[in-house]
Amino acid sequence: MTAFPDFPRARDFGGTWAIDTFHNGLPGTVGVFLVPLPTGGFALVESGPGSTLENVRAGVEAAGYDVEQLRSVLVTHIHLDHAGAAGALARATGAEVVVHALGAPHLADPTRLVASARRIYGEAMDELWGPMAPVPGDRLRSVEGDDLVDVGGLQVRVLHTPGHAAHHVSYLFPDGTLFTGDSAGIRLPASPLTRPALPPPELALEAWEDSVARMRDAGPERLMLTHFGEVREADRHLAELPERNRLWAEEVLAGMNAGEDEPALMRRVQSLEDRELQAGGALAGVRVRNKAVSDAAMTVMGVARYWRKHHPDRLETAG
Repeated sequence: MTAFPDFPRARDFGGTWAIDTFHNGLPGTVGVFLVPLPTGGFALVESGPGSTLENVRAGVEAAGYDVEQLRSVLVTHIHLDHAGAAGALARATGAEVVVHALGAPHLADPTRLVASARRIYGEAMDELWGPMAPVPGDRLRSVEGDDLVDVGGLQVRVLHTPGHAAHHVSYLFPDGTLFTGDSAGIRLPASPLTRPALPPPELALEAWEDSVARMRDAGPERLMLTHFGEVREADRHLAELPERNRLWAEEVLAGMNAGEDEPALMRRVQSLEDRELQAGGALAGVRVRNKAVSDAAMTVMGVARYWRKHHPDRLETAG
């Protein structure tokens, strides 16, 4: 795919390269980050989905590297947009894959993970996400949180940041860059708003708020969001995130308590999205990309499950 004029394949953010996967043909939605290593070669934070593997390879080349120089892939969690291509990259290069211990078995054998996704996406599964190859067992490196791991001569601090997913971790590099996956939400290029990332099946807002506090305590100089790119005002961004998550969750709860079915709840979330983006002055292309990443259907499934599982006392109807 030819790079869009305002979305290059690879962009240098002061020593960290953001590689655009152009997932589903959209620029600036799913990123992979390339970090040069003191001992030679480079690491990737995230792999992107299997369907965008060739775009990631092209981005690596655009940054001036050869994919054979890949030494490590650090995935924040095992969702397909973050780790789908990890196995293919490990098999092609011998790179190690760093992942939380709870997620490691699913990368070694992604059968259940892929089957679960296929139930959601149906016939669109292969086109959207592509294949997910197993990571060889001897290439997996499990972490749990508060680990300090050597990545090619860089001492990387691992923060366990559940909430979006129980196995979610974030990576603090020595230069003060915190790679947050989905734990800091979504902030797309040219977007005026931080958007929640609230999918099933493990959404837990209280745990997420603890994770935000943990990230703020770590004192990052900047954030790198998988969706998408650099955030310089790290503490301000993190401080606002719990309120944004809660606002969307309460909107779904209001619909549930009004007896709305799933399509009506989706329309409710879409209306909230539209109001926010319009109020923020978002351009049409920005609105399209936001809706693709902060998906209303996934939000409804994730949030409704959260209320039923964690706070059934807040529900006024049987819905």
